[in-house]
Amino acid sequence: MNQLAKLQHTFQDCVLSSDQADDTAWVSASGRADPATQLSIYSYAYAARLKEVLAIEFPAVNMAIGDDYFEQLTDDYIKNYPSKYFSLRDFGRDLPNFIASLIQQEQQAPIQWQAMPWLYELALFELSLGQAFDVADEKVMGEQDMAAIPPEAWPDLTFKLHPSVQRLNFEWNIPEMWQALTADEPTPVDAMNDTASPWLIWREQLITRYRSMQADEQLALDKLIEGANFNDICEALTSLMPEDQVPLHAAGLLKGWLAQGLISEIQ
Repeated sequence: MNQLAKLQHTFQDCVLSSDQADDTAWVSASGRADPATQLSIYSYAYAARLKEVLAIEFPAVNMAIGDDYFEQLTDDYIKNYPSKYFSLRDFGRDLPNFIASLIQQEQQAPIQWQAMPWLYELALFELSLGQAFDVADEKVMGEQDMAAIPPEAWPDLTFKLHPSVQRLNFEWNIPEMWQALTADEPTPVDAMNDTASPWLIWREQLITRYRSMQADEQLALDKLIEGANFNDICEALTSLMPEDQVPLHAAGLLKGWLAQGLISEIQ
């Protein structure tokens, strides 16, 4: 390792470590501050910038647990998941899983993460909103594209969703919690939900959207995601409605997906 590379690695270790370096002889002492102070400034700035990114990306999580708990959460996250991305936009992608690991731990102090089992889903929802907005653009298919397809080809049609589309199932009342926590004047909201609910997140042009789904749409869309063709989707829907109603209903669901910009390719 050449001298420059060694210096760079030493500096990086000091910035990433919370422990103050014992040997600072390699740092110039001609600056306005002593070497130890110079290093501490860089170390603090590194962590502070990453915390700022997480606060921007997860405002509802921050609001839900308060600044002190969020400070501890982000400190621990930075230690366990040091940044390895060129873009800071990707830094928080592991935060939901990190929160899940904290919730599953038996012993926790001073914060009892087990008392907040909904926090994982809230972080996942915020992460998914950001990812849906950031994903690379791709063309979307419209009703006119379907009109050009001959009727005899419909049974074998398969569909590719737009890259922004994400499917989530929530055990908790997450979207309503997120709305309440990110409002100009945050309001209390119950985290409890009677039953698990399916949700859809996507980007329509430059607007990130999300909505719940009924059982029939959930079933049809999940079959589409699995790669099923239109005939297979119709067959699955027969478990929920009379067979003679299925083709028209499935076509109506597909029409709605096209209108909302969810379909990027028809094969």
